Amino acid sequence: MELKKINESIYYSENVRETDRPVLGYVVGENFSIMIDCGNSKSHFDAFIKGLDDHNLPRPKYALITHWHWDHTFGMHAFEGESIVSSATNEVLKRLKAWKWDEESVVKRLETKEEIEFAYNCMKKEYDTFDKISVSTGSIIFEDSLTLDLGGITCQILKVGGPHEADSCVVYVKEAEVLFAGDAHSGDYYHGEGKIDPIKMKEYVEFLKNLSFTTYIPGHDAPMSKEQIIHVLSRFCEVK
Repeated sequence: MELKKINESIYYSENVRETDRPVLGYVVGENFSIMIDCGNSKSHFDAFIKGLDDHNLPRPKYALITHWHWDHTFGMHAFEGESIVSSATNEVLKRLKAWKWDEESVVKRLETKEEIEFAYNCMKKEYDTFDKISVSTGSIIFEDSLTLDLGGITCQILKVGGPHEADSCVVYVKEAEVLFAGDAHSGDYYHGEGKIDPIKMKEYVEFLKNLSFTTYIPGHDAPMSKEQIIHVLSRFCEVK
């Protein structure tokens, strides 16, 4: 897996649309490093770690999870460090961990709308069989925010909510003015067929306007500037 470099301390991997592999982030400080999200499978996670090894970058001590969706969390079981999740995210992961993961069970959850067809189709492409799926819960739980001093660089995970999911978090690298956004600005696929709530979007855009950053890294797209992302998202703020 090729890693993209923002600066000497910050890297990320690109998303893969076919299997819904999201962007994974990485920040290295003088004392330790962290990754943002764990990917949608052990295979995805392992490819990212190999990318770090290829660049002679230290393996992450912590994984900061942006929200509960499968594509960001189903690689957590492969992570040997400690995962940091919000209490809201962890509650959903507990529920997913208790579910049965086989073809019949997943199809039943499709029928009850606990699962969505897009995720089902991507899971089938990512995994040979559903019984290879393993769900893990978090090691370190926070409520609204948590700050880590990596040594010379600070990472803050903030629970922001937004139009995608109530548990959505972003990771702010203050000194570099970089924001890893996960899927915070995306539509609501599990409850609203991908629709965007303009009120929630407006609140999220106001949050972005008030935060000092220059680079915005979304979970399923290329990085953008602050001006670009605010311009793109502002058109979804109007109540129709």
